[in-house]
Amino acid sequence: MKKHTRGMLVVVSVLSMASMALAFSPESGGYTAGSGINGTVHDLGVAHNGMNYEAIPADSLQRICIFCHAPHNAYKLSPANGGPGAGVGGGVQAPDAFDYLPLWNHELTGNYASYTMYQNGPGAPQVGAKASQAIQNGMTPGGVSLLCLSCHDGSVAVNSYGNSSQLTGSQSSGGGTIGAQYVIGKDNYLGNHHPIGFDYDAVASVDTEIRGADSATLGGAGFVRDHLYGAGNSLMECGTCHSVHNKGNTGETLLWRSDVSSQLCLTCHDKGTDPGTATP
Repeated sequence: MKKHTRGMLVVVSVLSMASMALAFSPESGGYTAGSGINGTVHDLGVAHNGMNYEAIPADSLQRICIFCHAPHNAYKLSPANGGPGAGVGGGVQAPDAFDYLPLWNHELTGNYASYTMYQNGPGAPQVGAKASQAIQNGMTPGGVSLLCLSCHDGSVAVNSYGNSSQLTGSQSSGGGTIGAQYVIGKDNYLGNHHPIGFDYDAVASVDTEIRGADSATLGGAGFVRDHLYGAGNSLMECGTCHSVHNKGNTGETLLWRSDVSSQLCLTCHDKGTDPGTATP
């Protein structure tokens, strides 16, 4: 796959004239929270984000979903995750680290074993309740976060998708990597990004300034527990904060809850009264 950089262009004037008649909202990046993926930064169609498919051949349908999902012959789970093993079925087998594959079609990042996770420095408390419990308990990006990073770490072209088991015209070896303003995990470094891939319950059980997952509410999007991952629904991942399809959320930048007055931060972090609800 080609991986030379080409920034994605978000053309606001096109969004404002689109037939969907989306209400313009600068705080949300030009789309209405909760209205769906069309017209958002995750709508990668040519008309909305200026993405040059560079497909082989070009995708005349200008699809949105194909960048991430395919109905047939998508990535397969590895045998360790219940998959069939090499040589069985169409599609490509994912590495063991990818334990969540919702009909996944986008090329996977190869950085899954080499990210530097959240660090807050040697001057921080290293032991006890006020030490970073995410650091103390360990962090490994889960499958859902690795899917996000497969675009957002900048190592794979956004329009690199499909495989030879699919219909002709459904594969792209594109060269359009994500714009610099959207890169998370550049050079495999997540040290200065909000921690992910940790057990939220283990953190909350020690840190008195973290609200419990069953009481902290994301407004209409439900409780934090509803947005945790893994077998025990306890792992904090990218999707805990972000509504990638812009459905059921009320916040800007595809957040489950708006961060106006730091409401999103104060959902989990008990630093005072949550301004968005009387019952945090």
